[in-house]
Amino acid sequence: FDRNIAGGFNLFKSEIRYIGQFTQQSTGAVITTGVPLGGFTRGFINYSYERVRVTEIADVYQDPVVLARNPFLRDSLLIGQGGERIISKVVPSLVHNTVDNPIFPTTGKRYSLSIDLAGLGGNTNFYKPMLEGVWYWKQASRLTLGWRAQYQYIHSFNGSKELPIFEKLFLGGEYSLRGFDVRTVGPQDAVTGLVLGGNKSLLLNVEEMISIAGPVRLILFYD
Repeated sequence: FDRNIAGGFNLFKSEIRYIGQFTQQSTGAVITTGVPLGGFTRGFINYSYERVRVTEIADVYQDPVVLARNPFLRDSLLIGQGGERIISKVVPSLVHNTVDNPIFPTTGKRYSLSIDLAGLGGNTNFYKPMLEGVWYWKQASRLTLGWRAQYQYIHSFNGSKELPIFEKLFLGGEYSLRGFDVRTVGPQDAVTGLVLGGNKSLLLNVEEMISIAGPVRLILFYD
C-alpha cells in the first residue's frame, strides 16, 4: 500500500521426524505484520494457530520405568491425550538490524527481543521470551569476527498441562551448538540418558570467518 510496512501469511502442513525419538506433524496458519520504528529498527507481530500431533514415539520414551521416573514425560509426549495439542499464540518482537549481508555478513549488529504468548483459544498456555544479540566486526578485507549471545526461557501458566516436548528448549545443531546433533543437549533422564528438554537456555558463539574465494570461507568457531 505504498508504505514501508511488511505483511504476509502462510498456511502449512509439515512433518518433522526426530530420528529415534518421535515424529511431529503440524497443520496451521501464521499471519505476520511489521512496521518501521525508526532507523534500522522494526517492530513485528505474528499470530499463529497450530494443531500438532506426536506419533511414532520411540519405545524407550514409553517404558513404564522411564515414565515413572519422569512423571512429566507422559503429558510432554501427549501420551493418552489423543496425541494432539492446539497452540494458538501471539508473538510480538522488536528487531534492530544493521548487518550488511544476511548470507555472508562482514559488519554490523542485530538485536532481537521477542516473546511467545500462547493460550488464546488453544489448550496449551505458556510464555517464552527470547533475547539475542549478534555482532560482526570486520578486521581486514578477508577477516571478520562474529559473536552471538542468546537467552531463552519458557514457562506454562493458567493451569496448563505439562509443556509438549516439541516446545521445550534443546541445544545442538549447525545453528546452535556445533559438534552435537540437533536436540541432543539438555536435561537428561538419569539412567537412560534420554534428552528431555529444559525450560531455559543460554547460548554463546564466537567465530572467525576467513574469506577464501567467492562464497568459500574458512570458519574457526567456539560455541
